[in-house]
Amino acid sequence: MIVEFVGCTGAGKTTLLAATRRQLAQRASTSFEVMAAPFRLQDISHPTARNLLQEAAVLPLFMRTLPKHRALIAFTVSMLARQSQFTISTINILRSLERKIGVHETIRRRNHDQITLVDEGTLLLAHNIFVYTSVSYTDEEIVRFATLVPLPDVVVYIKSPQDELLERTLRRQDAPREMKEKDRAQIEAYISRAVNLFELLAGIESIRDRLLVIDNLATTEISKSVNTITQFLLRLEESTSVTQEYN
Repeated sequence: MIVEFVGCTGAGKTTLLAATRRQLAQRASTSFEVMAAPFRLQDISHPTARNLLQEAAVLPLFMRTLPKHRALIAFTVSMLARQSQFTISTINILRSLERKIGVHETIRRRNHDQITLVDEGTLLLAHNIFVYTSVSYTDEEIVRFATLVPLPDVVVYIKSPQDELLERTLRRQDAPREMKEKDRAQIEAYISRAVNLFELLAGIESIRDRLLVIDNLATTEISKSVNTITQFLLRLEESTSVTQEYN
């Protein structure tokens, strides 16, 4: 079961995922743990090193499944082509696409019988494509993305008020590279675009049917939110196991 955590920068995805992983213990793993296990490199903590390891590890499988995802790749390239110039950010988005699809396909094959928690999954590719840009996109194009991208089994959508997201982002020491050296108005514009994006995605039927919404994650409510998520996942896992046994 692939469980992707989504939400705007500052919503608390990483914090909540880590706490959920601890509570589920041996019942779950993270996507990075799945990818790093064959190399015994699960202890790597640097984000860039983690990304490089995953990109290298999934490249062969990504190439083998390329025909399956050709439409998504073509769509992504067409969206990026609207931007005024080809930049390092464009390259990073394409690298991210390779990594996210490759990790998704690897988990489907290697870890399909266990809960796998993902905080940089396929749905978050929409954030890379549609948020950090001044180019406008239509709702129909975002819906089109949702029909092409391989979806997780469960989407945990973490929501917070926009003003709280802004303040948390401004306080972060590890802000996304796209937000570094941006002024408050630019960061606020990015967050507004992200909020609108995730609200639209959450309303699409194919995503809505697998959605768990966690509202307004606050530090004092983490344990409550984690309990909600873990109980939801364990019930779903149990019902899926019963269905498979029956069939």
